[in-house]
Amino acid sequence: MAQWIPRYETLSRLDERSLFLIGNRLKRFMEDFGPLSWPLNCFHLLYDIQASRRIRLTVFECSEPLPGADAAATFDPETGRYFIRFAETPPDWQSRSRCRRNNFTVAHELGHIFLGHLDIPYANKSGALRDREDAEADEFASRLLMPEELMRSACFDSLRSMAAAFLVSEQACFHRMNNLRLLDRFSLPPAVCPECGNRRISPCASWCRMCGASLGREIPETTALMMSLPFQERCPVCGSDVPAVNGECPDCGYPRNNPCQAEYDQPRHPNPPDARFCEICGAPALYPELARRPDITRDMPLWRLFRASPSEK
Repeated sequence: MAQWIPRYETLSRLDERSLFLIGNRLKRFMEDFGPLSWPLNCFHLLYDIQASRRIRLTVFECSEPLPGADAAATFDPETGRYFIRFAETPPDWQSRSRCRRNNFTVAHELGHIFLGHLDIPYANKSGALRDREDAEADEFASRLLMPEELMRSACFDSLRSMAAAFLVSEQACFHRMNNLRLLDRFSLPPAVCPECGNRRISPCASWCRMCGASLGREIPETTALMMSLPFQERCPVCGSDVPAVNGECPDCGYPRNNPCQAEYDQPRHPNPPDARFCEICGAPALYPELARRPDITRDMPLWRLFRASPSEK
């Protein structure tokens, strides 16, 4: 596959002034509402922005489809308040490319707000200005949801898997990779551990989670941490769904992110629940050792994950 397909390139619609504006406003956005972690759920981000009160924003989730759009942003000059309405999304939206499009649309509407597009009423704009502002909002959303550092560093074997990882549609992911001239990344063979044959390899992994062997990929630690899994909502150790406190389960007291057991002066990286070794540094992970402790009983998810026989699993 070629690095890019010129006829699908979208950055040519933007001049240097627009690109400077996008970069400047996105940097300010990240400073005001960060630190952010990826994949970025813009529905959660909306409510975080509303709660921060840095801008006057009201968010509405509509049970009925919006006419002609998945989301819409408006501004009331009398009150100085912004409004974002978005269509209700199904519970399994993250697994469906068509539904993940809504995540991008919400980021697009945030772009309109933070790029200052709503200062002039829509009816007073020319068609050319509306087109340019839509292109600017698209680029703002692309950079917000799919940072260039992550797109260049992470390893995916298909467009589908990358789009799912970043919570965007396959079309949005294609345009971002095409603009960065990285389409040839998808012609690479799937990642497989050379030692044990494990194929469950995270996009930013440098070490095999099953045997601890090096995968021969040099991925910056900052990139790996940006794409690492958040704390599990349901505790992988005891199964409790009580919200974690400082990353630990209130019921069993153990961390919910399977941290690696690095040296005392080294950072402890988060890992998937089934990892035996850290995918970032190769050190042993906590959960396999934890599973052998006497307080981990047969009825707990961690026991079934590491100690149960195949028939019991």
